Amino acid sequence: MKVKNCLTKDVVILSPEDGIQKAASAFISNKIWAAPVLDTKRRVVGILSITDILNTFSPDFLPMLSNVDFIKDYGALDISAKDVRDLAKLKVADVMTKNVVTIDQEGDLVAAISLMKKHGFHTLPVIENGRLVGMVSNIDICRRFLEVWEGKTKGEE
Repeated sequence: MKVKNCLTKDVVILSPEDGIQKAASAFISNKIWAAPVLDTKRRVVGILSITDILNTFSPDFLPMLSNVDFIKDYGALDISAKDVRDLAKLKVADVMTKNVVTIDQEGDLVAAISLMKKHGFHTLPVIENGRLVGMVSNIDICRRFLEVWEGKTKGEE
């Protein structure tokens, strides 16, 4: 099975110049985890995920901790009004992942799963001739496998 058989073509697209708050709002209103960041020629120059946005709110040292149970007062880690104003100035380009892993629409679904698993992603931009044609998520792939599985159990080919 090919990626083109289960990709989502109608995707939220971000520009490197979009603000982080606009991106977060788009994620919430569209119930998505990630969005491709495109240049003016529809080439993928980055990808922004919910995790990238959440990381802007967390202290730099947090990833170094394997356990935060020792912290008794999270108030010291709260975000101040100044922090919020500073975060509002951030652009998508400041936070996005720049080394984007993509897959060609002619790629195999198993290859897409492998890439997602290897890199810890839930979605991949799908390209054709270097330009974005859609996104594929682990949910899209699971849905396609389920459709095929159910079809075969009903005797369909």
